[in-house]
Amino acid sequence: MKKIFFTSVMLLLGGSAIAQGFLNKLKQKAENMATKTLENVIDGKTNTGKKTSVESNASGDDNGHQENEPVGKKTALSSTTTYDFIPGSKVLLADDFSQDAQGQFPLKWYTRSKGEVVTLNNAKGKWLRLYPGAFVSPVVNIGENATIEFDLIMDWPLAGGYMVPAFNFAFYDRGNKGEIMSYDYRLKNCLKVGIAPYRSEAAVQLTSYENVAKKLETDKYRVANFDRKVGNVIHVAISIQKERIRIWLDKEKVFDLPNAVPLNSNFNQLKLDMGSSNYTNDQLGFYVSNFKIAEGSGDTRSKLLSGGKLETSGILFATNSAEIKSDSEGTIKEVATVLRENQEMKIRIIGHTDAVGNASANLILSKKRADAVRDILINDYQVKITQIETDGKGDTAPVADESSEQNKAKNRRVEFIKI
Repeated sequence: MKKIFFTSVMLLLGGSAIAQGFLNKLKQKAENMATKTLENVIDGKTNTGKKTSVESNASGDDNGHQENEPVGKKTALSSTTTYDFIPGSKVLLADDFSQDAQGQFPLKWYTRSKGEVVTLNNAKGKWLRLYPGAFVSPVVNIGENATIEFDLIMDWPLAGGYMVPAFNFAFYDRGNKGEIMSYDYRLKNCLKVGIAPYRSEAAVQLTSYENVAKKLETDKYRVANFDRKVGNVIHVAISIQKERIRIWLDKEKVFDLPNAVPLNSNFNQLKLDMGSSNYTNDQLGFYVSNFKIAEGSGDTRSKLLSGGKLETSGILFATNSAEIKSDSEGTIKEVATVLRENQEMKIRIIGHTDAVGNASANLILSKKRADAVRDILINDYQVKITQIETDGKGDTAPVADESSEQNKAKNRRVEFIKI
């Protein structure tokens, strides 16, 4: 139709100048329309003048996008947590194998397999090397409120092609070597935790038994990037409060179970076991050390506010050093909370050591350790410096004789005294 109309006009106008001018105007109009269409495409508009979805979202659309917010740049959801493990203040058992001869099985432990005390090139102190089989600790009455800590190293060739054996630890009652020294031993109350590495992760599972019957079996908690821990120290921390149990691996909380611990469990022994493997002994190594079992802590706040004194062996220092181990944060954080909430309150921090070494050096070290705790309270938790005094008493005020490693651990302590 447009073509017929155009032809008719041309016939009427002929080849006159008017016809030429009309054609020039049509040409200009067509060029203008083409330019405008191209601009709209570049600007993200359709030929109806509506914005495209990209421009609409960038300007604020019905889906809640804000103006100038790039599409696909949504802020990722994140969460925060805290390491809230607080070591018990009264040590029941401490063992770092320092009293045992290298190459021998530790005198206080039991096994029907093979184990030996060794030193390692990348970890301080002495370690018990485990071999496939079961190992049990000295007998200790753990109680219904307790904390348990130890260090673990699991080493194997990352390029190897065999399954890595699981490492298990358990607490059980009626101990006194019963489970490994008597084949007619019957399990009554028990908490068992297994750590099973697989590829780059590890599956952790807890099973509990109450009066012989299974009470609870958890789902498997998967620890990501576990291959990065191979050959390195893993700190295991456990808190038992009646039926509740919490477990951390390197500050990562793997379980917080309100009803897992058997009632009236009367746990009195720790058992470790290592599975069998196709790896050779030169390729595979599981090591444990720095065991500490303590009575569960009471309310830190009430001890300081009402009793005016808090004494703890739960703040751990590197050997012969004032360097505070990172796993001691829980107790220090509780003290910081008390001081921030009561800014008129003042305390004196007193460091104590065991009697190993020179008395003068221990006195200096104890003061440095008290200063180190003060510095963390001020620098990390913003406690006012005017609220804190420090002192050190070295080995001059023991709370136990030093006939055993656990008694030495009791003497290595920090006091917080309200002044």
